[in-house]
Amino acid sequence: MLLGLQNVTFEFGARTIVADATWHIQPNDRIGLIGYNGTGKSTLLKVLTGQYLPNKGTVEKGRETTIGFLHQDLLSFDTEDSILEVAMGAFERVKQLEKEIEEIGKQLELTGDESLAHDYADKLHELEVLGGYDIHHKTEEILQGLGFTNDSLQKPYKQFSGGWRMRVLLAKMILMHPDVLLMDEPTNHLDLPSIEWLEKYLQHYQGAVVIVSHDRYFLDRMVTKVVELYQQELHFYTGNYSFYETEKTQRVDIQKKAYENQQDYIRQQEKFVERFKAKASKAAAAQSIVKRLDRLERIEDVEIERPNMRINFSVDKQPGRILCTLKHISKSFGDVKIVEDTGAEIDRGDKIALIGANGKGKYTLLRIIEGVEKFTC
Repeated sequence: MLLGLQNVTFEFGARTIVADATWHIQPNDRIGLIGYNGTGKSTLLKVLTGQYLPNKGTVEKGRETTIGFLHQDLLSFDTEDSILEVAMGAFERVKQLEKEIEEIGKQLELTGDESLAHDYADKLHELEVLGGYDIHHKTEEILQGLGFTNDSLQKPYKQFSGGWRMRVLLAKMILMHPDVLLMDEPTNHLDLPSIEWLEKYLQHYQGAVVIVSHDRYFLDRMVTKVVELYQQELHFYTGNYSFYETEKTQRVDIQKKAYENQQDYIRQQEKFVERFKAKASKAAAAQSIVKRLDRLERIEDVEIERPNMRINFSVDKQPGRILCTLKHISKSFGDVKIVEDTGAEIDRGDKIALIGANGKGKYTLLRIIEGVEKFTC
């Protein structure tokens, strides 16, 4: 086991997130942690990493286990360093060695000390073992896989939007190669090519991966186990998200039938007691049934909860068939062209997916349609 919970109860204020939960994360596990919004999935990850301490029970972690935690709070980090330097922060020991080797090299030139020469050789060997000569190439490769161009690698991290910053931090986390990689909504800020790249990478990742995501298709492709946080308990399923949905429905059906059968049994026994409790010949039997019912472990009724969502857009006047028409639209930001002499038509009832790589202008186009972004014709 790399990491886990043992009989953990965690309360956030007056609210219980989990009660008496046990969960063991094994090497090479691919786990999807799921649950409705607000159930405490992100909080549970923080319990695993030690940011929150359990009220009861223990968090168990192997002595040598390393943990990487990618979460949305990381976006508060800011720096003037280039995105390449930020991502290369994953190689702290390598960068430290490079500084030590440079310093020892300067002293060797001055003194020629033999012990310094041995120390110099040892550090060069350690640098080679750690793959220190390839860190620039590895970092550039990961960043490019996540959508960065060569020209952008030296630009300050501070200049990038939240979505691009998260990609840099994702790259850093991947380069650290922890034993357990905890990822909270990793696809939130990724376009389709970057999601595909991340999927391919994680499929060959030599470590355990725990993913919190609402993207069922991503989970279907990535995980082989599902842990559901539901009503302060952890429920375990072996399979992907589609398997979980099928299995949960079957579990609920079985429990519901067992509940109904038990209720029928209880009603029959209670009728017997009510009928014969006053008769001397049957009183002992009735009393025995009452005791048996008191000791009976009751099966809880269960339903698959579905959160209710009601959205109502008030429309004073029913629109016609054509809602919006774009004709000969052009839009640029400096030398960057978003669209040029383009057109489109949106009809009532259309269901349209607007796709494209990050930074290509999808949001700008929506603002043009909304009428709040200026353009040329």
